[in-house]
Amino acid sequence: MARLTVPAVLIGLAAAAGNPAHAQEASRTLTLEQAQSIARESNAPLKAVRQKVEQMSRTSKVVFSNFLPRLQTQTNYMWNNNSQGILLPKGSLGVFPELGGAFPPSDRTVPQGGQSLLFAFTTLNQPITHFFKIREGVRASRADEAGAVASLRKAEQEVAFGVLRAYAGVLIAERSRDVARERVAATEQRVIYQKSAVQSGTAIEVAEREARVRWLQARQTVLERQGEVEDLTYSLVDALGLPPNTRVALAVPAPLETPLEPLDNYVAAALANNPEVLEARALVDKATHGVDAARAEYIPEIGVMGAHIFQNSVPFFPKSTLGLGIQGKWTLFDFGARGNAVQSRRAQLAQAQQNLEMVEGRVRGEVEATYRKVQRSSDVVALAREGLALRTEASRLRTVQSTVGFAVAAQGREAAADRMDAELDLMKAELGYRIAFAELQKATGTLR
Repeated sequence: MARLTVPAVLIGLAAAAGNPAHAQEASRTLTLEQAQSIARESNAPLKAVRQKVEQMSRTSKVVFSNFLPRLQTQTNYMWNNNSQGILLPKGSLGVFPELGGAFPPSDRTVPQGGQSLLFAFTTLNQPITHFFKIREGVRASRADEAGAVASLRKAEQEVAFGVLRAYAGVLIAERSRDVARERVAATEQRVIYQKSAVQSGTAIEVAEREARVRWLQARQTVLERQGEVEDLTYSLVDALGLPPNTRVALAVPAPLETPLEPLDNYVAAALANNPEVLEARALVDKATHGVDAARAEYIPEIGVMGAHIFQNSVPFFPKSTLGLGIQGKWTLFDFGARGNAVQSRRAQLAQAQQNLEMVEGRVRGEVEATYRKVQRSSDVVALAREGLALRTEASRLRTVQSTVGFAVAAQGREAAADRMDAELDLMKAELGYRIAFAELQKATGTLR
């Protein structure tokens, strides 16, 4: 059967979800790679983590914009029911005999403008010494973004590893069910043989009953294995983010043939790529820039400002005015606030560094443990292959004996069930090796 591409699988599964009756009848074949690809695109928790990464990226860009100048404007408009003017009280300009005395001779109001006032104030500010604080803020926000990316990578690996375990679980459960069905068929033939032997007088009735008990036990095992298949399939479909009624047929992956490298290579890869290590380093980076930002509070705040003022209501004041200036502020004494802030940030940095050492030590231990697990799994695969070869030869001999009459048919069927059991053991061993190797890749941060 030709392998389906991931888009084709998604389209088929979406169509099945839209038609429940069809979803119960048809199924789609999925490879392990396709299942993991679907999970990366459809898994709900992964989507939430990706949104967090997007949020951190936007926040970093917002903080970076503080490097750039800010253009701001403020406009005020007011209307009143009186015309604006200047009140000149009687005699406020002096006494002039030639004009008849005090001037003005009575209180006078000199009109100035109309009944409305428009005032606009536009400023352009460019921080200068703020650059040091802004720089540390930008670096801290980028450290947050790096930590979010590491969290996303960790979540992606968890999903990929979870899909692998669920995928392997379904395959093993299906093969166990098939073996149980073969056991039922073998015990049925044993029951028929014992019944014939009892009727012919060559066997006692107890042997027939014991054969029937084994047949009932085999049928019970089939029901249990079928329940396991249904439960594990539901878990897999849920991990893939597909509708619960989706039916999938899983292709058995080829045996993993990736050679095992020296342990030191995996330890070095883990310290360079493990998401938890990267996240801990991002915290150290953020704490380092936090210390620098606290120390930057001692630097005076100096900036360049340009301004434009517009008004249309006061005749003796220019309508349009341009200005250029420098703003400065320096905190001379703050009762130790800045010093305590620096010490607090240094304590946070020490905590982050200690956490990084702990994480690196734990990750190194995980790599060593999973490395040994992979080695043991490889030995189990070799033993399972040898066991399958012996079971296959035994099944062949039983078949030959049954054909020539040296053994009953039930014995040949039981030998076939034993061979299927050996095949199941080999599948468990190979999938166990794949899972152990994936766990090693997960510890090193290289799982895809």
